[in-house]
Amino acid sequence: MKRITIHTLLAVLFTAVTSLACAQSPSSPNDGCDLHRTRLIPYPTADAAAAHAMTKQRYMQPITEWSQPSDGTLRGEFTYPFSWVERQIFLRIEHAGCPYEVRINGKRAGGSTNGFGAAEYNITKLSREDKNSVEIRLLKSDDVAAIECFKGSETTLPDVYIISQPRVRVRDIFYHTTLGGDNSANVSFGVVMHNETLGNKVSRIYYDIYLNDTLRLVSGQRDVSLGMRGVDTMRFGATVADTMLWSDRSPVRISLRLKNRVEGRDVEFYDMPVALREVEYADGGFTINRQATDVVWRDMSPNVEVADVDNAYAGGCRAIRFTAGEVRDEVLSRCDELGVYVAVTAPINSWLSGTSRKRGKNPSNNPKWRADYVERTLQMAHTVKRHPSVIALFLADESSNGICLYESYLALKRIAGDLPVFYKDGGGEWNSDLL
Repeated sequence: MKRITIHTLLAVLFTAVTSLACAQSPSSPNDGCDLHRTRLIPYPTADAAAAHAMTKQRYMQPITEWSQPSDGTLRGEFTYPFSWVERQIFLRIEHAGCPYEVRINGKRAGGSTNGFGAAEYNITKLSREDKNSVEIRLLKSDDVAAIECFKGSETTLPDVYIISQPRVRVRDIFYHTTLGGDNSANVSFGVVMHNETLGNKVSRIYYDIYLNDTLRLVSGQRDVSLGMRGVDTMRFGATVADTMLWSDRSPVRISLRLKNRVEGRDVEFYDMPVALREVEYADGGFTINRQATDVVWRDMSPNVEVADVDNAYAGGCRAIRFTAGEVRDEVLSRCDELGVYVAVTAPINSWLSGTSRKRGKNPSNNPKWRADYVERTLQMAHTVKRHPSVIALFLADESSNGICLYESYLALKRIAGDLPVFYKDGGGEWNSDLL
């Protein structure tokens, strides 16, 4: 009996100590979040997709009206029409400015410690026909303040969208450009498809590539067979003249149009700009489309507006390095249009903790922050990867160096493709391509 009591007390003590340790550690960076991807807005018709409207339409509803009671929870609502019954529903938050927790109809959908990155939550099972309530509980940033020593946007309301996609859906897209030797360029595309059903399905993807929305360069279709809850990638290629590649001297507009047809029904359309350009970084210099390019970065806050980019461009700026934070999609799109090169920085800055790597000092060398660092860098890369203007990625600002940034560099290099990964405050260590 005595032995059991002692063991019981030891178990209680162990549980208490473990709970205390967990309470003092950062929570999971993205709890319940779907896999990160670039912004993909489905449309019901090809004409609607070509308009690129971010206003309410059949397959997307932005939530712009929020009540703000004193408890720090934003409350809004969306309408679930009958036509969504056989579809998946996602809530996308592109900017919150602080950690948050999401509830749909009073039930928890997930949350994130990173309020400066785009995240999506599958809320299909929590939603119901007609009116649905959305609650975003804005949390105090005390737990992550040590790695967010930068000024956030003064905007208090997050950017939130409700997105409806078919159960056999376009999950993400990627592409890569390689110059040939005959004044041409080869472009390889990949469309990631996801089957959310319990049966085998076949999706037929129709694709078109247009120059300036008028000249069709490539057209075709591919069938993708998907098993139960299967994921596969539909691939296709195209050859274009090298004069059609994007650069600061010639910001050519190329668009990719997709149609997803399942069981004879057209279930979603996309029309998006694509990054047709080749980037190389070697010996401390950039080569864009095999032409040496002098890139002189000008640091700017990620909180700028489109007008600020216009003013910088008018003043001769052709390369912007956005400091730690989140750059809005419309700002990057404007850089695409103007031909301004861009480097984006993950929302990590821990300068207030000093440069010491000793225990209890800068969090960059504290393993408990490893998941937060890696998640923030990957989230940033997936969000901006479709913009041709983005030619470099920065790990952080003024954050000393250590295990967390080592792991972040390795994780980012696995998905960055040809884009260099820089960290100018790393003391010249190996986890930066910057020379």
